[in-house]
Amino acid sequence: MDIRKTGPILNHARFCMILAGIWPLAVPTQKPIPRKAYAVYSGLVRIYFPTFLVSLCLEFALSTSVDNNAEKIFSQLTTISLLIAGIAALRYQTKNFKEIIVYITKDDKDVKKSVNKEMARCHLEQVRFCSKACWAITIMTIGGTTSICLENFIRRLEIEQYNNNHNESLDKPFAYELYFYNVNKEKHNSVLMIVNNVSVIINSLLVASTKIVFFSCIIYPASILKRLQIRFERWEEDRGGCLLVALKDLVLQHQNVIAFITKLNGSIKYLIFMEFLLNSLNIAAVSIQFITFEKTMLASPILFFGILFTQTFVLGWSANEIKVQSLMLADALYRSPWYEQNETVKKMVLTMIMRAQTPLVLTIGPFDAMTTQSALAIMKGSYSYVSVMLNNYQ
Repeated sequence: MDIRKTGPILNHARFCMILAGIWPLAVPTQKPIPRKAYAVYSGLVRIYFPTFLVSLCLEFALSTSVDNNAEKIFSQLTTISLLIAGIAALRYQTKNFKEIIVYITKDDKDVKKSVNKEMARCHLEQVRFCSKACWAITIMTIGGTTSICLENFIRRLEIEQYNNNHNESLDKPFAYELYFYNVNKEKHNSVLMIVNNVSVIINSLLVASTKIVFFSCIIYPASILKRLQIRFERWEEDRGGCLLVALKDLVLQHQNVIAFITKLNGSIKYLIFMEFLLNSLNIAAVSIQFITFEKTMLASPILFFGILFTQTFVLGWSANEIKVQSLMLADALYRSPWYEQNETVKKMVLTMIMRAQTPLVLTIGPFDAMTTQSALAIMKGSYSYVSVMLNNYQ
């Protein structure tokens, strides 16, 4: 499948995943040299990231320099967030997820060919919403990455000035404190600084791309369900008046949508579970920075809070839309003139109405469905964590 032929709803996700080296389908070009170059780059990223995570975890486990409880918590959660991004990137390489991307791409193209203006409008609304959500995550991620680098640079200047004024040799911090066996950090400071800045860029690309493709795939099913409602309400207009053929085609479409959302849920339900758990802790840790940090600049916490808040409610609202729109299929079919048809058609329609009353959902791991109430639960959990952290901090 040619990467350049993907539909508009995946364009942003595709571009970010290409930059991160984890796009699961074709590479951006069919020319042999660029293809090989991209394959090498993608391979290096996949080797680098696990190595980076091991180094980060080792340094955190062995370090005794961090004495602030809130800073410890935030550092640990940052490591866990990067680990989840790596797990998501691996998940996106599976056969099931590739089939999901292919399905969305094919459906996206079919909408372009449709002559039904109402269906095209429903689809365009979802594309615009997805684009806004993706851009918000991208801009805040870039802002957060930039602020991390700037704050680290300013801190290093402050420590260097302090060392010069007091004839001290305090270690200069890095954005990511990595473990390097038997390496003199002061002697090789410039090289380590370059490695650290490259790590910041690669990790921000990886985190942004995994989040964007995750939300693109969650937002898209609402478009499919809204368009199916239009078909359900006007099914008797299809197939030139051949009602049984039109109904059978509608049943097939409904089954395809059920299969797609079931497969999507199977692929991402544990990612949703990890998001559900981690977002509460991350929001709490960021909130603690506002309350307890006296000298820390607030740009990074504000941007991180914005990212987490956006992710939480986009996830909750989009998952809730899938549930709501799937239930509205029964109402749409009931509004059609099914009662004017013969007994065979009536029985088929009533059977479809009964099936449509079972909601399609995305679940939080093996547990309950993800909804807007789940997003509120994340915020309530964050408040509870903040209270506990403040008590421990005091």
